[in-house]
Amino acid sequence: MSFESRVVKNSQTVEYGKFVELIGDSRFPAVSVTRIQYRDTSDAFPDNRGLPPLTSVEIYPKFAVITYNVNPGSGYTMCETRTSGNPSFISSKIFIHNLTNSDTNVKLTLTSGLSCNIPIAKHIDPNHTYTENLAVSGVNDYGGCSINFYA
Repeated sequence: MSFESRVVKNSQTVEYGKFVELIGDSRFPAVSVTRIQYRDTSDAFPDNRGLPPLTSVEIYPKFAVITYNVNPGSGYTMCETRTSGNPSFISSKIFIHNLTNSDTNVKLTLTSGLSCNIPIAKHIDPNHTYTENLAVSGVNDYGGCSINFYA
């Protein structure tokens, strides 16, 4: 019996960088397919009679889709989500989520000492958010919002 193993990949898919091959992760094992090819045993090939079929194994690795990471905290070492009180560190980015069903204002104190009033539109869908690169040292009024602080 002949045995051939090969890994089947579409190099174009990998090359475009849309997918990453999952290697060494037992949760996503590669899929293997055993192909059986039966020999022609017709009168044209009498010597093939009685011989076992040829087999080969093809291995299809698993790929993960690379997606855009919408988490604005990516790459930051500190993250804190608050609905009251001041952040425990000076932020470099904030992510405001309006938890109310009305227009509101978030009042911040920046590291420069200036006060900042940010009008936030009412909560229309679950993903209504506002992101801003601000160095915030304090929050005077959350206005019913939650704020993620990143540094």
